[in-house]
Amino acid sequence: MKKIIHIALLVAGTSIGVGIVALPMVAVNLGLPLVTGLVALMLFIGYRSFMMPVDVNIRHQSFLSIVEMSREHAGRATFFITLSSYCLLLFGLLTAYFSCLADTIGTFCNVPSRTVIMLCGIGLLALVNLRNNIFSKINSVCVSILLLFIGIAIVHVCGNPSGVSSKTETHLQLTELSVFLPTIFTSFGMQVLCSYVCSYLDNDRKKISKAAVIGVIIPALIYTLWIFCVLKNVATHDTEFYQRLQAHQVSVGELIQFLCTSSHHPALGVFLKVLTLFAVITSTIGIAVGLLQPLQSFLSKNVSKIVLCFVPVLINLTVRDAFMKVLSFGGMMLAIFAIFVPYYLLWKEKRHRASDCICLAFGIAIVLCELKQFF
Repeated sequence: MKKIIHIALLVAGTSIGVGIVALPMVAVNLGLPLVTGLVALMLFIGYRSFMMPVDVNIRHQSFLSIVEMSREHAGRATFFITLSSYCLLLFGLLTAYFSCLADTIGTFCNVPSRTVIMLCGIGLLALVNLRNNIFSKINSVCVSILLLFIGIAIVHVCGNPSGVSSKTETHLQLTELSVFLPTIFTSFGMQVLCSYVCSYLDNDRKKISKAAVIGVIIPALIYTLWIFCVLKNVATHDTEFYQRLQAHQVSVGELIQFLCTSSHHPALGVFLKVLTLFAVITSTIGIAVGLLQPLQSFLSKNVSKIVLCFVPVLINLTVRDAFMKVLSFGGMMLAIFAIFVPYYLLWKEKRHRASDCICLAFGIAIVLCELKQFF
């Protein structure tokens, strides 16, 4: 049971990342009923897209990552597309997380961002060299701290439920779905863990399924509560700021600062910074786990760890505004390797299910939404 809990927390911690601050900003014009329905849909999509590569591993009694599956069971073209999308997304996310950590820690402790970014690379290198059982315990502690601070922040931000007024009503704008869907899909990007999970739980489908269900329910509940609390707080305290939020004229930093000042609780500023810090740390750990094994398939063990930890450092030190640039294509890359490739492998063996077809349709929708942003 301990192993199931460790994996469930790893899945949850990987999912709860920058979405905790990004989702309220892209959900503001959709309305709570639609957002709740989409989160429920994402709970299903997240679970099934996680289990598709797991089913491939169980079928072949292997512990392969999605990239390795495409090399073993598909053609060269599929392998190249999978590897490219996989590395682009995961290195991009690590780069974004390092940047976010640098901003958060730099502001909180008044440390130069370059120094923090270098420390992120060194710290991640130390983590990936730990034994699996120690690594899992550290991750579980980090996720537990994250969930504690999310609970505290929700209580403080939401305040008195009876204070909700008509100003919290949002205006349904379906055109904004093209932004919200890729963002929430990327916020449930735990499919990168399939290889590690299969190995850790010995390809026991029942245990993996149980851990995956718990792991996706936690972020689904947290995201729904958090979106409601943030938007309710803003609309109740400042109509003008809420309108700016609806017009997408508010930055992440401004939103966090507003939540700190509007709550009238001095400690909330510290809570929100710690929440952001641990949300990014837990996601970084999960993404690192997912990226390490594919790298080790064509690089030596030590070289792959150095590449994993210091390529994001190099990008952050050389590319301006890396945080926003690397997140602009995340949903499309995730759809390619987390939905299309596993579905193709199951379809080839005639092992795909009707629920997998729903995932395929959702993946196509994500790609169309992302393409819309370029035209």
